Amino acid sequence: MDTAIVENDPAREMASREGYVSAHFSPLGVTLQVTASNAQLIHAVADACLGWEAPTDPGGPMLRLSLKVGPVSVSGTGPVVRTDGPRLLIQGDADVDAGADAEHGYAWCRVANADAFRDPDFREQVLDGLILWLVTRSGRTPLHASAFVVGSTAMLLAGRSGSGKSCLALAAYSAGYPLLSDDTVYIEMQRRFRVWGIPRPVHVFPEDASEHAAGPIRLRNGKRKRAIALTAPPKPVTADAAILLMLQRGDHLSLDALEPSEAAVALGPLEPGFDLLAEDVMLALHRLTRHGAWRLNLGLDPAEAIRFLTANLPMLASRAVS
Repeated sequence: MDTAIVENDPAREMASREGYVSAHFSPLGVTLQVTASNAQLIHAVADACLGWEAPTDPGGPMLRLSLKVGPVSVSGTGPVVRTDGPRLLIQGDADVDAGADAEHGYAWCRVANADAFRDPDFREQVLDGLILWLVTRSGRTPLHASAFVVGSTAMLLAGRSGSGKSCLALAAYSAGYPLLSDDTVYIEMQRRFRVWGIPRPVHVFPEDASEHAAGPIRLRNGKRKRAIALTAPPKPVTADAAILLMLQRGDHLSLDALEPSEAAVALGPLEPGFDLLAEDVMLALHRLTRHGAWRLNLGLDPAEAIRFLTANLPMLASRAVS
């Protein structure tokens, strides 16, 4: 079977009304209506959603995002993120005052100037944060895993931080497999089963990126990592089936079959952020492990691990879900 590449027409028209402009986007196949006081803010959303838009489900939800340029109160503490159930608040001295209410499918953001989102890090922190807060509470459950696609099946590589997810993702990409993500995938289960990813640079420790020394160093969860930009596919890549592999460091490569209850234990406690959606994550994990899962004991060479997985695909497929 061929890799599932979602057809997508990124063309859209901006409508103008009473000094505001509006446009529709479709991050991870969910309809997002954006209204802004400045056209530059619409373009910023287009940049934020680049590579992870797909045709929407007519029966799916309609999310709304309002963007404005205006005065922002300064706290002097830097951007502070607060959560309270379905609500998110982002405030501070970073030219932003923003929030989201997933219960009502609505987010808002006020910035001090229309150029604020030209900074890609700021755009990712604020716009990605708002959009994903809504989308992940609208049928796209996040799972802490890297993933690459074989045919139409996602190979989900889950494990605790430092287990080797990003290195395996980079090795899979180097071997020619389409990459969904090096850190987080999004599981759709309500009207169909689908695995989504967001194209972003792969982040690995500098010592694991000797062939990509030109990539910038960034802080990821308090750790210094090298950001390796990959060539994005022409259209979003998704998967209609999945195989879950729990990663474990070891001296040699091996695969062990896991029962569903063992997979949940192997995943361990949910990390910050994912724990806010604990019930949804556990439901996704239950679906993914319906036929069981696998433990992949890693050796020292990620490229060898990818070859090992490829050689064992027929056996791995016995526990795939769709």
